[in-house]
Amino acid sequence: MVSLFKRKKEEDDEYIFETSDILIVFDHEKKISDINRVTAVNEDAVIVAGLYKVPLEDCEITTGKEGRNFFYRAPSKSITETQRLAQLEISTVLEQVTAYRPPVPTNNLDGTKIFLFALIFVAFIVLGITGCQA
Repeated sequence: MVSLFKRKKEEDDEYIFETSDILIVFDHEKKISDINRVTAVNEDAVIVAGLYKVPLEDCEITTGKEGRNFFYRAPSKSITETQRLAQLEISTVLEQVTAYRPPVPTNNLDGTKIFLFALIFVAFIVLGITGCQA
């Protein structure tokens, strides 16, 4: 019976986030809010992958049971701008991933190597000629 509960818990934890923090975006004009799990927090921004990238300094931070709560209170225009920045960041990353080209292998016989092989060949000929005369 215990193993069944463990399996169920593992299935629930399929998506593990870097933090257990929550971002609450409150739109003053429309009087609506959006609550999402934070995927990353860095020194500049609170990030909900694909949805929001909110400046950290614009957030009110409180502590909850599971982690920090970031409150972002803003007008609709600012919220759409943060959503646009998050989408732009994801599309930039995807563009860089899909634009990857493997490095082109260099030609093994470049000019310097050909010159050195020719010089060694000439040296053997000169040694052969001088060796036969003696």
